[in-house]
Amino acid sequence: MSQTISRYVVRDVETLLKEPTIIGTQVTVRDIVELWQSGVAPEEISAELFDLVSAAPVFDALSFYLDNQSEIDGYIEWYRDRPPLNVPAKLRLNPLRDEVNQAIEAAR
Repeated sequence: MSQTISRYVVRDVETLLKEPTIIGTQVTVRDIVELWQSGVAPEEISAELFDLVSAAPVFDALSFYLDNQSEIDGYIEWYRDRPPLNVPAKLRLNPLRDEVNQAIEAAR
């Protein structure tokens, strides 16, 4: 069951600890905010996330963040305190991840 909380942001009770994500993706608001905080311009975030989201959801996520900073900062802190779970978005969302993992396993 999901709850739409802005035009492009949804909270799905069955995914990612109810963390706000972009509708239809596993891209979290946290992913977008962390890229933005690291100096990536909002217009460039889509490319950093393999074009899984367009510019409109990126700006909506940043707007959601600015209205809900303490919540999203809480997610950022929670993941930073748990390094094994803190997989960078570029790695977690990479469309070739499964193929790479399979090739590594086959090579072992």
